[in-house]
Amino acid sequence: MTATQQEPRPAALPARLATLRGNCMGAGVLLIVQVALGTGVSLYVTLPKHGTFFAAVFGSALLAAHAIVALLLLGAAVGALARAIRVRKGITFTAVGLAAVLVAAFAGASFAGNGASGASLTMALATAVALFCYLAAVFTIR
Repeated sequence: MTATQQEPRPAALPARLATLRGNCMGAGVLLIVQVALGTGVSLYVTLPKHGTFFAAVFGSALLAAHAIVALLLLGAAVGALARAIRVRKGITFTAVGLAAVLVAAFAGASFAGNGASGASLTMALATAVALFCYLAAVFTIR
């Protein structure tokens, strides 16, 4: 008969968990910044009907800031998932959070291209899902 042994917990695990929680909190803060910038874009920026994607995005400083924060958020989301996989905690929340960030990014690119209301709604709902996931991860990772 063999007894199953549990892996010894490395001394660095509490520090890695704290880093993961901080990463998730940072992603949550970036999502809040994104909502604020997106609201400003919605209220004060008129997207051109014709033109390239990059011309539309970088034609306004507010929209350009929104796109840059989106890239930072994507990096934070990928980093959170990688850390979660490494410590084997919060993988579901960070994976769904990353998926929601990607959905919001694709919806944003679609919105910049055609201005469809459905794309705007998709961005908002995906952002809400991502924010829930990262905040839930902060409170459940121990």
